[in-house]
Amino acid sequence: METRHWKKVTSVFFITIGLFVQSAWSQQKNNLSLTGTATASSFSQGFEPDKAIDGKTSSESSWRNKAGEDESWFMLKLPGATEIVELSIKTPIESSVISDFKIQTILNGSWRNVKEISANQNHQVTLTFEKPILTDRLRLWIEKRSQVAVSEFEVYGRQYVDSTATEVKKILVNQSGYNLYRPKRFSAPEIKEKTPFVLEQQSNEKIVFTGYIENGVGDFSDFNPESEEEFIVIANDHKSFPFRIGPNWLERITYRNMIEFMIGARHYVGTTNLIRPLSFEWRDGDFFNWALQGLVALYLSNPEAFERMEKTVSYVPNSSFPSQYKGLWGALEPYKEDVPDLLKLIHWDVDVKISQGLEHEMQKAELAHFLYAWPYLEKWLPQQNFDRVYEYTKDKWEKTTVNPRSTSQYDLSPEHNLLALKTQMGTTKGEMPPGYSVIPNLMMYEVTKKRGEKDAEKYFEAAYRQMKWMIQNLDWKDPIVTKGQRVSEHMTMRAFAYFQNSFPDRAPEGLKEKVKDWAKVAISRSDNYWDFRKYSDDEDWVPPSWNETGNVLGFPAALFAAMSILEDQELNGKLEILAWSHFDNAFGRNPVGRHFSHRAPEEIEGVDVGWYDAHKGGIGLLEEVKFVFDGSPKSFHYPNNPEVGNLGWTEGWVQFNTAFNISMAYLANYYTRLELSMDSKKELRINLEAPLNFDPTKEEHVTVHIQNEQGQSISVRLKKESPYSNQLTGVLPCSKNRLGSGNKKIEWNKGDAIRVSYGLGYFKKEASYLRMD
Repeated sequence: METRHWKKVTSVFFITIGLFVQSAWSQQKNNLSLTGTATASSFSQGFEPDKAIDGKTSSESSWRNKAGEDESWFMLKLPGATEIVELSIKTPIESSVISDFKIQTILNGSWRNVKEISANQNHQVTLTFEKPILTDRLRLWIEKRSQVAVSEFEVYGRQYVDSTATEVKKILVNQSGYNLYRPKRFSAPEIKEKTPFVLEQQSNEKIVFTGYIENGVGDFSDFNPESEEEFIVIANDHKSFPFRIGPNWLERITYRNMIEFMIGARHYVGTTNLIRPLSFEWRDGDFFNWALQGLVALYLSNPEAFERMEKTVSYVPNSSFPSQYKGLWGALEPYKEDVPDLLKLIHWDVDVKISQGLEHEMQKAELAHFLYAWPYLEKWLPQQNFDRVYEYTKDKWEKTTVNPRSTSQYDLSPEHNLLALKTQMGTTKGEMPPGYSVIPNLMMYEVTKKRGEKDAEKYFEAAYRQMKWMIQNLDWKDPIVTKGQRVSEHMTMRAFAYFQNSFPDRAPEGLKEKVKDWAKVAISRSDNYWDFRKYSDDEDWVPPSWNETGNVLGFPAALFAAMSILEDQELNGKLEILAWSHFDNAFGRNPVGRHFSHRAPEEIEGVDVGWYDAHKGGIGLLEEVKFVFDGSPKSFHYPNNPEVGNLGWTEGWVQFNTAFNISMAYLANYYTRLELSMDSKKELRINLEAPLNFDPTKEEHVTVHIQNEQGQSISVRLKKESPYSNQLTGVLPCSKNRLGSGNKKIEWNKGDAIRVSYGLGYFKKEASYLRMD
């Protein structure tokens, strides 16, 4: 176990949660209410809520509600999620005691009772909690119709400072590295404005770039070296960790890791064969893990990258397991061994859904992604897979009820008909994001229309109604609508982008304007030296009481989705910076200077410091799984409090990784570009920019297909332009009425266009060239 040293502080106090070892800490009892803010259902003139947290116990300095209320409440909000061990409620001696009341905390957006007191006769009530309560807010709830007074509402917890925080760098970078030709920034919150900085090549201390720190941020986006050198940022006497800059660096260090995580996190057949609660396809995945659509999106966005990967997964027959596993998977015919691992994971997810008859609307909706992608999957998987899934999905789509095995205690769905208008708002758990039914319904429309189904239009109409409702009713300034959806926030903006990009002529009025408004709110909450989008306009940096790791990892997907339909280049430039800053945040550009993964230094190239620790056990049992995102800074770490240390909940979750998967898919799609041109030699030049160059020392290539207007196609192999290039190029000779050479030729007449594409389905990028001679 890692050893940490702690010291007591007397001026500023912070609260710890998680593992507690008495000998490793020094502590002092302090009234944390003095650092909080108070609100109430009402108050009498001169007896405002803040008088109950001012440290004074007199009758004059107390909170009093207004007489006649049926229900009264007083709420204390602390600066961040806190582990509370004791609560004391004091009433003035001149006032009546509060005989019956409840103490409540907020969980998943709802108030929950933690203590209920009745027939109290004392002016001071002290409650202790053997198991500390993790929350950032407590509420005193009084149901009886009476006037009450509270002179002091005192909350106590353990307050510590991590002395190792002095080791946190003053210059915080992405510890692994940055992508060539993409935004590259660092944070230096404690270094003075306009301080000059340099980038130094570590091998020979050569200065290769200079700039100035502005508003706690340094920008070296214009520095794009073609080398394998490591660099450091230096300002005054402070140095950053070393890092690399390379083509598709983020993709290089994460693509295989993403697959490895999903392989290990499979339920029943991953790193453990134990049957876990709240688990279907993935351990602790519940019904809202969004794994299938993320895996499909990865393949559609960059098929060559995943097809060329080493294949390590083998089919595990259900018959090889004990009887209690019977029927948990195996309804779909198995794949062959030469199928890419990513597609084997897609097969696994769908197989479990069909085998177990999962009917929850979120689970059903995921199947639409599989059906939509079938034209690109059918060369790898048996036709029976599609036939079985298609019939099941159509049969269950409008079913309003759900069998008990398909749901959990987090289910908020009023009913499960996916054609119904969805107006229920999810909580900060992330179980019901706005717009979750839009993309699935649009996909079902396309799938059923191609198959000649007479009722195909009903799916489009459902998606249209839902999108129209979202345009009219979602308030982007309400944080519960955006960052408050936590791991699932990306679902909402992706729905907007999919509708506009796939059906631009049929999209509801006001869609683009709504997206632009969202972008402006996101940017307005990100003006800080982390380029980090805050939870709200006030002091909240992250959603209350949660480890928000998945929101940081999934936010780039929402940003890239918005950028795909916005035409304001200045606005898109700011959104692009935010997308990369949130990737950087996960890789160490944050107040504690740590990567989100505890084992990152062992598993990810170039990372120096991982998260403080990793959760042992839990429902997901992820300790043996590779590439787990364990934790992230909490509100009390921001804006720059590294001394808080390892406070707040730490536990990896499959939803964190699936959010990252989706962001990486949208990243690949956003930067994929194709261009066709004719050179002086009468050769057609094909130029593809896509995240395929992961290693400058290796020859990497991709095959694309050129198609003419008659449907004839010819393949051409593209190669890297240079070792550090993001571009892959190829040429085809052009002669009279022909394109290609030898046995590989297609017709190409004057006035005809030829086309080439990369990416599949809704992520397809295409270029065309019209022959004029």
